[in-house]
Amino acid sequence: MMSRRTASVGLLTLCFICASSLTTQAQATSCKSTVTGMLAVVPLQSHVYGDNRTLRVWLPPGYLAPANSSKRYPVLYIFDGQDLFDRCTARPGQDEWHVDETVTDLIAKDAVQPLILVGIDNAGPGRREDEYSRYGAMSDAPQKLSAFVTREVLPLVDGRYRTIADRTHRGVGGASLGSIAALSLLLDQPDTFGLGLLESTSLQVGNGKVMQDTSTIVQGPARISIGVGTTEVPPSDAAAHGFPDFDTAFVAMSRTLADNMKKSLMNHPEVKLTVEPGGQHQDKFWGERFGPAITFLYPVEPAQIK
Repeated sequence: MMSRRTASVGLLTLCFICASSLTTQAQATSCKSTVTGMLAVVPLQSHVYGDNRTLRVWLPPGYLAPANSSKRYPVLYIFDGQDLFDRCTARPGQDEWHVDETVTDLIAKDAVQPLILVGIDNAGPGRREDEYSRYGAMSDAPQKLSAFVTREVLPLVDGRYRTIADRTHRGVGGASLGSIAALSLLLDQPDTFGLGLLESTSLQVGNGKVMQDTSTIVQGPARISIGVGTTEVPPSDAAAHGFPDFDTAFVAMSRTLADNMKKSLMNHPEVKLTVEPGGQHQDKFWGERFGPAITFLYPVEPAQIK
């Protein structure tokens, strides 16, 4: 059922789609994990938010091999980490993104660089919306998000794992409001993140303010993948909430975002825009687009080809 929660200007939002990935204890005990490969669930005490958070760090095949003991890896940080790797932690009734299976397969085919994936769990309903939305109830949300990621998440991951700690090998991504969070970091921390994965970006928040923030970008990412479906919200639901042209607008906003990124003043980002016919605002479709997106963002370098 569609949520009645709206942005401050009254536009329909899609916050309900990723509101929470937390499962009940009964679900957790009765569910068989679908994780492929090595996934570490890492607790993090956040001084920025004043609570405990969880990171899910997936390591590529061969990471622990003695031959790779000095090898360092690029990293992709993705919001809503509960939904990425395991059906048992994904939202009830939804599938996971299957990023672990997808990247394992692509690495085996030499289609993508071996990389580390870091899922950043959300804080749950209400708090997730406040923390991820660039123009929501929390006035300092972008500043807190930047501080949380750059001062707490990155130092933990870079200190514990063999990462390549520069913008050309460090990406950030998400879907829906998680994509707004990722976009905020691309805009506010351009020297830290040089790769972006934006799926079904909720650009309607702020009634155009987010779009205004991207209208003049001085330093854009090196590469950015933007994905959107043509049926993000069922037409009947959109019409019922007074927005019969919502899907047309949603695609148009993603196209505008892609065009704005291409016009960055100090560099010329490579931009991949995918408009998926029939694509909906669900994990299933974000997972389907993940493979082509990650191949674009982390292509195998000539020296890495076997």
